[in-house]
This record gives sequence, C-alpha cells and structure tokens, in this order.
Amino acid sequence: MYDQTSGQVYRLLLRMTRCPETAFDLAQDTFVRAFCRIGQFNGKSTLATWLYRIAVNEALQFLRRKEPRGLPADVEATPSEGASENDRVIAAMDLEEVLQRMDPLDRAVLILKYQEGLDYRAIAAVMGCPIGTVGSRLIRARQRARGLLAAGYEPGEESPEAMHPTEGEYGAGTTTTPADSVRMERRRP
Repeated sequence: MYDQTSGQVYRLLLRMTRCPETAFDLAQDTFVRAFCRIGQFNGKSTLATWLYRIAVNEALQFLRRKEPRGLPADVEATPSEGASENDRVIAAMDLEEVLQRMDPLDRAVLILKYQEGLDYRAIAAVMGCPIGTVGSRLIRARQRARGLLAAGYEPGEESPEAMHPTEGEYGAGTTTTPADSVRMERRRP
C-alpha cells in the first residue's frame, strides 16, 4: 500500500502546503493514521481515495493551525504548444501563487481534479461531500482562480491586441511581429 501511494500522497500534500518538510511530515502522519485505522476502511471507495481523504484532512488541519512557511514546491507545468519555456514557467508560477492565495478547500478541490485527475465521485469521497457539491466547489474555485489571475495583470496586458517586446528573429527591442503588423493594417480605416 505505502509503495504504491506514497508518491501521490506526498505530491498532493506538497501542492497544498508548498513546503517539502511539512508535506513529508504530513504524509508520514497520513500513513500512521491509515495504518492505525485500516479496520475502519469499508471498501466503498478505493484505498487511494481513502488515503487522499486522510491526507487532505491532515493538510487542512495543518493550514488552519498555522500558515505554513517554506520554499515553494517545484512547479509541474504542462507546456502548451508554441509557448516559450519562459512563458510556461511564468504561467506556472502565476498559477502556484494563485493556488496559495486561495482558501484551502478550494485549493484542495482544484488539485484533486486537475493534478491528481480524480473524477467527481472520488473527489466527493475525499472531501466528504455530495457529488453535486464537488461541481459547485469546482465552479467557485475556478472563478476565484480566474479573478486572482486577472488581478495580477494590468488592464489590457494580456489582451490579443497587446504588443509585447520580442527578441530573436525580429530583433532585440522590437515591439511588433509581422503578425501584429497585419492585425494593425486590418484595423486601420
């Protein structure tokens, strides 16, 4: 059991606390609780889901007791096609910052859905709530994340018409690309 799930439990706790030492300690606590309570496991969910529930509860209790301080966790970003490495790192850092500014319950539901890939039924089992509540929590969490991300940028900074300095094939300090020039030509009366 430990060998098959310890990495996933640790990763979940690391994303929730952003502190490797804290995540390691909470993972240890999770498995101690699981081993002590294995007789309470009723088989209505998978063993991994049951462990996630214990881990999320451990993390939420920790986050309620005190604000964790530590080094940010390594960011695991899924690169998008055509984005530069720098853009991907910045986007991942923005997302990490937003996750840490969110309510721990919202953070947990987003991590369980998008990092761990759990379906609504499994998330409901982990969070101890009805499936419909998972849906509404995900909607609320995504809206809050969008709002926090938008608040981090100046108005118009990320609009399609925004011109950003580029380097490389268009020259250092260039503020438009050939595609930008075409878009500007189309907009002229």
